[in-house]
Amino acid sequence: MFTETLTTQDDVVGIACEGKLTEDDLKRMHALLHERLRSEDKPGLVIDLTGTEGYEGLAALREDLKMDATHRNDFRRIAVVGDSKWMDWGTSLAGLLTRSEMRWFGPGEKDEAAEWARSG
Repeated sequence: MFTETLTTQDDVVGIACEGKLTEDDLKRMHALLHERLRSEDKPGLVIDLTGTEGYEGLAALREDLKMDATHRNDFRRIAVVGDSKWMDWGTSLAGLLTRSEMRWFGPGEKDEAAEWARSG
């Protein structure tokens, strides 16, 4: 599942993921991103993967890749918060899926991640 965070900040979209992400979770996340992008041109994005356990099936992974490709130019900066297992895996894909500047932050650096995403 996921929840929207940083809701008081118009210039940064925040998403925190927990457990296994389903195809439905990712479709709802995609709809949320579309909604937020209508109100703010090129916001920053903070994705907190600290509590995530990956995807529930190939359909969820496919939906995530589709969302990444659709929004590859829509964000100023993308800050990803998580532990080293996600950083290692995600770094290899990140350059292929987005043209946005991207940076990784440790689990205790959520505030720094939001500030960095905003400052771009």
